[in-house]
Amino acid sequence: MLKLDRKKLDLAMAKKCYNLTDLVKKSGVCYSSIVKLSGDRMTLTTKTLGKLANALNVEPADLIQDEA
Repeated sequence: MLKLDRKKLDLAMAKKCYNLTDLVKKSGVCYSSIVKLSGDRMTLTTKTLGKLANALNVEPADLIQDEA
């Protein structure tokens, strides 16, 4: 199962100088979904992962938690 890594997301946002509002506008993913995903309260789909990665200009793998 894919899980969004909040620290990696924050670093990618910082690199682009984005706040959460910027990410919402650029990705098309709603604010509440991003908050739920980063808190592990919602299942991350490949489509949503792709939208976030494209908005941040990173690879999708750069935003998910490493398998332990």
